[in-house]
Amino acid sequence: MGKQKKVDSKEAGLEIGLHFFKFFLKTEYLHYGYFKNLETDISNLAKAQEQYANYLLSSIPEDVKTILDVGCGSGKMAETLLEKGYKVDAVAPGNLLSNYVKEKIGDRIELFNCRFQDLVTSKKYDMVMFSESFQYIHIKDAMEGAINFTREGGYIMIADFFKTDAPGKSMLGGGHKYSEWLEVKPNFKLETIKEEDITEETAPTIDLVSQLSTEVLQPIWRVVFALAEDRFPLILKFVKWKYKKKLAKLDDKHFSGQRNGKNFKIYKKYMFYLFKKQ
Repeated sequence: MGKQKKVDSKEAGLEIGLHFFKFFLKTEYLHYGYFKNLETDISNLAKAQEQYANYLLSSIPEDVKTILDVGCGSGKMAETLLEKGYKVDAVAPGNLLSNYVKEKIGDRIELFNCRFQDLVTSKKYDMVMFSESFQYIHIKDAMEGAINFTREGGYIMIADFFKTDAPGKSMLGGGHKYSEWLEVKPNFKLETIKEEDITEETAPTIDLVSQLSTEVLQPIWRVVFALAEDRFPLILKFVKWKYKKKLAKLDDKHFSGQRNGKNFKIYKKYMFYLFKKQ
């Protein structure tokens, strides 16, 4: 049996992204931006993320007072909800971001440091929220858990992207298959209060990621390799031989230019749902 990983690579990536966004863009949100009426420019990302948060806030029904934030990330959305007067608890499966949330929000929320599938509590909430965390949980586990932790007449909010059935290979990972979701969704006997496709408004986020990769990360990557080739040629030669496939995959994924808003709109479908438990 292999050594158990204490730090998940995806969580580490989010932690790095958080510090980058916080220092350079003055934002702690880790979700996509909502670029309605905004130009696709890195200077607008923080504003677009604020618009995304406001979009979710504006969709919360008036009778909601208590919220379970599943996969709370940096805790910024939970903090925003607290500032709006909601009573919030959160679920965070990893250790890095959980520690950050504890330092940021402290005892203002109950933080469940576990996977949503493993959550044990007798609490029932007015609303269970998945903001870009739904894709990381099996559909059946996510929906059954949400229904279980929602009071009668309460709500389930989902804002996340799904994979389309578009032909060809996508450099964009993540998301449940949209066709599978449509097939199983009716089984959960929920009333649909709101359903909206916001792919067009969120896709510019990927254009900015692509711009960051090609205009910042790729040049840095080339400089690092140039230095390594000058200072440690034999070591670099070994690395290129040993990790040839992985390096080619990394280059194809991040520096080919295929991860862009246009392809996001082909291979992904970003959906917003608000369901009511009957």
